[in-house]
Amino acid sequence: MLFWVHAAVAYLVYRGISGGPTDRCDDVPIFALFGGALLPDLVDKPLAFVLPSLPSRSVAHSVFTAALVVLIVFYVTKHRARWGVGAAYALGYGSHLAADLVDYLFVPEETLLFLFWPVVTDYHHVETVGDLLALLSPTPYVLGQTVVTILGLWLWMADGMPGYPSTHRQ
Repeated sequence: MLFWVHAAVAYLVYRGISGGPTDRCDDVPIFALFGGALLPDLVDKPLAFVLPSLPSRSVAHSVFTAALVVLIVFYVTKHRARWGVGAAYALGYGSHLAADLVDYLFVPEETLLFLFWPVVTDYHHVETVGDLLALLSPTPYVLGQTVVTILGLWLWMADGMPGYPSTHRQ
């Protein structure tokens, strides 16, 4: 799934679970939500280009890493009486992994095995910048991701752009 779609998916899920506009809450859970949603690609994509032996979905896309990171975040946020921030982070991280599973349905080369890295390491992955750019070709799947992104962005804006500095809001 394209990088920015993860933020939209996370916000749509968060908004669905919260049951209404999120502009009533403080911005910290939204930062945590987007941080969790974007972290796997922010870690794994650059690592794959620097260390070509690593697949583009490896360390941060693994359920083992996800569980460890989420437990640490919950521990820290619980001790600071900010459990909601930890929950938002976990939701963002979980929505990222779940959204990447959708690739399995639409991209024949994709597999679910990336979730079990480093136990399983032999699976398809993006190896070059060219491979990454090829993901932007106008297929029905990419167009669907575009619709999801527009919907998420529209809803976020309609909710008052939570997480965006209030001095820039209208």
